[in-house]
Amino acid sequence: MEWLLVVRWLLVLGVLTAVGAPLSAWLFPRLPRRGAAFSLPVTLLVVALVTFLVGQVTFGVHTVLAGVVVAAVASAVAYRQGARPEWKSVGRLFLVFAAGFLVLVAFRGVGPTITPVAGEQFLHFGLAKTLTRTAALPPEDFWFAGEPLRYYYGSQMQVTGLSLLTGTPLRYGFNLGIATFYGVLVVSAYGLGGAVVAAAGRSYRLGGLLAALFAAVGGALTTTVRLLFGLLPDDVAVEYGHAVFGFAAQRSGRTYPEMVATMGTPDTWFWWYTRYVVPGTLQEVPLYSFVKGDLHGHALSTGYVVVAAALAFSYYRLPAERRGRRLAVLLGGLGGVAGVFGFMNTWSLPTAVGLAWLAVATADAHPSTLLPGTAGERLRGPDAERGLGRVGAELWRAVLAVVPALLVGAIGVAIASPFLLSGLVPENGGVGLFPPRSPLAEFLVVYGGLVALFAGYVAYRGWPAIRTVDRRTAITLAGVGVLALGAAGLASATVLALTAVLVVAAWWLVRTGRAGFEAVLLAAGVGLLLSMEVLFAKVAPWPDGYARWNTSLKVAVQGWTLAAVAAGGASAILLADAREVLAAAREDGGENRAATTDGGSGRPTRTVLAGALVLAVVLGSATFPAMTTGQELGGAIADGQALSVDGLAGHEEWHPEELAALQWLDDRQGRPTVVEAPGRAYQWTSRAATTTGLPALVGWTHHQENYRPDERVAARVAAAERIYTGNRSAAAATLAAYGVDFVYVGPVERERYGGALGSFGDREWQSVAFENSAVTVYRVDQRALPDR
Repeated sequence: MEWLLVVRWLLVLGVLTAVGAPLSAWLFPRLPRRGAAFSLPVTLLVVALVTFLVGQVTFGVHTVLAGVVVAAVASAVAYRQGARPEWKSVGRLFLVFAAGFLVLVAFRGVGPTITPVAGEQFLHFGLAKTLTRTAALPPEDFWFAGEPLRYYYGSQMQVTGLSLLTGTPLRYGFNLGIATFYGVLVVSAYGLGGAVVAAAGRSYRLGGLLAALFAAVGGALTTTVRLLFGLLPDDVAVEYGHAVFGFAAQRSGRTYPEMVATMGTPDTWFWWYTRYVVPGTLQEVPLYSFVKGDLHGHALSTGYVVVAAALAFSYYRLPAERRGRRLAVLLGGLGGVAGVFGFMNTWSLPTAVGLAWLAVATADAHPSTLLPGTAGERLRGPDAERGLGRVGAELWRAVLAVVPALLVGAIGVAIASPFLLSGLVPENGGVGLFPPRSPLAEFLVVYGGLVALFAGYVAYRGWPAIRTVDRRTAITLAGVGVLALGAAGLASATVLALTAVLVVAAWWLVRTGRAGFEAVLLAAGVGLLLSMEVLFAKVAPWPDGYARWNTSLKVAVQGWTLAAVAAGGASAILLADAREVLAAAREDGGENRAATTDGGSGRPTRTVLAGALVLAVVLGSATFPAMTTGQELGGAIADGQALSVDGLAGHEEWHPEELAALQWLDDRQGRPTVVEAPGRAYQWTSRAATTTGLPALVGWTHHQENYRPDERVAARVAAAERIYTGNRSAAAATLAAYGVDFVYVGPVERERYGGALGSFGDREWQSVAFENSAVTVYRVDQRALPDR
């Protein structure tokens, strides 16, 4: 392990944590620990905003340093205004971040190689490398020379910025960057869960620990269910396991019985297939995304999603009379995070808007108090709500909250406008309605643990009110519920109905004072899962049945993240109640036994049952991380494998002579254009552009076809073929047209073009710039090209 690099990286992040502590204390004045957990994320967000905006003019290490200076100045202003961090808490919570960071360093350390196989590490590394060469944003597309990039680059920009700031070569910074954002998720979930539970008068540490476990460590129920099916007789498992194994078998190419046998057995279980359960979707949890090891925005932004929720909580806690601070937290804080989402993971921008809406609508401070003087009074006064009743008044709050929420979205779009409004976003067909819905059984295989916990929490918190309902009303409500559930089942909308009930119940708990912000987070997380039953983004020409493919990948992980923090908060409160009840029972010595039965108050029984439910859900969620850790780290530890964060070390072993050529190319200054054989996705192709960041004529064609017209990609492929196999005049004209500086001829080119390369090396306008037994790199003299 390159420990000096790891320690230096951590030291820089420690400094950034200290820089952001006063600003965080200002943004979270009413939260326990004064927002200490968010000190590092707040700094990183400010640096990202400044780097992106200033980077439109000039980009480099100086741009990143400018972001740090802006964060320091903002913190100095906050400090002068009285924002005093709890420095001991800042230090302790940095250790929480460091623990999460080091966990992912270990995961990446056993398999650090930036691989083209299965995921998109190759794409993201190439993007980060090209950012190290760019003078301004957006960068030139390294897989489509001469044209600006059409892809989200916010995550790669931040990892590149941290690598520049710490002086770390990107081959190491790639993996350290992934670990950084995992640590941000861990500490943010810990901080928000702890603050929510502490605000309810319970243990900050317990709430933080459970929230971090659910959000950053815990997995879906899928693994537990599959392993339990593996304990059944083979014929029974095959007969009843379609909801558990069916879609995974379809995606794997294996037969269904083979998948049941493989994924139901610990020895052959594989974490990769846990996201394939609900047909036509990808359902990931954060740990899955981080172990997968891409720089995908939907994975790396999960910590920022929690920070957005924390800002919503900060607003929620502020009293009505602090209108200026509430506006600053809402529009400046949440609006700024929405801006980062705009260029990092646009799918999260609506989440920031939704969190703003929930916070404004559910806070004790009425939405109208955001307006000054009589304007707010008219919106809230008796005339505005006369005759509306309790339900009408709640709906009026929800309507009024739309306006500030939309302002948050508008600020986010304005900040990210250089990306969103520049024509560089991926092509899409807008938003579609009513995609194929999730079958209930498959949905519960993934989310059954959370659903059970939330249903139990709603029942536990709402029981004192529920038990006061008269018998006739209860029977009527039960009948209506059964009819509604039956209708939903007939309409294949059972999941939609189930999630909607949980969201409405959470709202009711909050607005009647029976629950705190954990129920707001419940509504947010489950609401995102609900949204996928109604809406989908038309972002790729997926075949029938796969309309939600991208939507589910980008939205489900956010839904899990917010719901998981809610689960942590709810669990901590339930466990704290159970502990108090058991302690009281021990002190009582059984004298008031009547109170411990449903014939009495019922609270002790309910409390103990709720605590047992929490433990069961925690155990069900723990199976995935336990299995994944054993699979990824167990063998390496047993074999005494040395850890490393060098992302190119594996290729130096597998492709040593090509790596020598690629290193030579990487040492070239500027942005010379290189030609290599057009790449097939998820293979060792397009490696010259990917490992150096130099713009290539065309890279992975499958990727480019998702973002550019097919005919333009095909024209580039034909141009590359003319360069390698065309006659002299055609090759010369093409080299001139695209301003090619280097032509790469390695094993992939020889395999693709074979004997058609002919006398490629005998052209007078090119000379050998680098050569070994595997690769020849030719330098093209543009001035020597013949007239065309």
